[in-house]
Amino acid sequence: MRKGHVVVVMAVLLAALMAGCVGSSGDDASAQPGIGHEALDRLIASGELTPLAEPVVVKIAEDGSPSGAGFYIATERGYFERLGIKPEFVTFASSAYMLPSLAAGQVDVAGGICSVSLFNAIERGLDIKIIADKGKNIPGKSYFDLVIASDKVDEIRELSDLKGRTICITSPGSIDELFVDLALKAGGLTKDDVRYVILESFTEINPALASGAVDAAMHIEPLITQGEKNGILDRWIDATEWAPDFQVAVVLGSPQFVNEKRHVAERFMVAYLLGLRDYYEAFVLGKGTDEVIKIMTEYTPMKDEELWHEVNVVGLSPNGEVIEESIADQLRWFQDMGYFDGEVDLNQVIDMSLVDYAVGLLGEYEE
Repeated sequence: MRKGHVVVVMAVLLAALMAGCVGSSGDDASAQPGIGHEALDRLIASGELTPLAEPVVVKIAEDGSPSGAGFYIATERGYFERLGIKPEFVTFASSAYMLPSLAAGQVDVAGGICSVSLFNAIERGLDIKIIADKGKNIPGKSYFDLVIASDKVDEIRELSDLKGRTICITSPGSIDELFVDLALKAGGLTKDDVRYVILESFTEINPALASGAVDAAMHIEPLITQGEKNGILDRWIDATEWAPDFQVAVVLGSPQFVNEKRHVAERFMVAYLLGLRDYYEAFVLGKGTDEVIKIMTEYTPMKDEELWHEVNVVGLSPNGEVIEESIADQLRWFQDMGYFDGEVDLNQVIDMSLVDYAVGLLGEYEE
């Protein structure tokens, strides 16, 4: 079986295997209590949802990615704690270590992408479930996007103008290449019409654009905003124009967590959705934004609070649902490109039952 070299999209900093906490709780980041406590008050008082009798540690594999906002906010706002859950954040150097640990129940929940590594692991019999949303592009404000060098703006106006150009991606067989392929198809082109340049880290892309080594790149925030401010790149066409409804990242659950620890998983998902709803209110509705930004600076590499007001943030659904058709499309692309030659039954992989449970208690959030 051929394996693609997959780079986790949102990984800006990689820590050693099973490192300690990503962020710290107990500071003034949670000074604003968040909208979720009213919902928890109602559910607990009515008996519809009872906290766990004894606190239970839930291990979350997360690398400090901004798309982990639901985890961070639920921790700092005390949603996990009120339901008897003690979140413990751990990191892995790569999915090669994380996925087996997740399947074995050594980790309960993980953030990830629909990658060749994931599909290979599932085909090998690792019973990993996709259980919730962890990242999409917001229409008109994509955080993961194809950009062009600023000195090429007069030459590259449409997607078809990419013909003959050099485009940077972080790895063959990655979600980067998939995104570029969608852009090429939208412009009537194929991969044979361009030349890929491989740079393993997103941090190398701005220097490559500035030096003229590449004409365009599949890039990510906050480096896009920083590159634009420095006159290095142009955001150009928003990714949702040629790749709408794309599921960039997902929450993965271990079989033990989803099945054997069901009572824990249900309460975890309620708290997680409350975190997502605080995030949505902050960055989409503009309510309590500064307080949520304080939490994000604690847990992610983006420590500049002002930068959070400028970047295109990751889109997170307040109802936690994933775009199942997008996940199926990604699987087909890996197969069509020869990066994955197996078969995976997504009906057995995508499990929205925990999300359905949480939404059933909390009510559907009207976006």
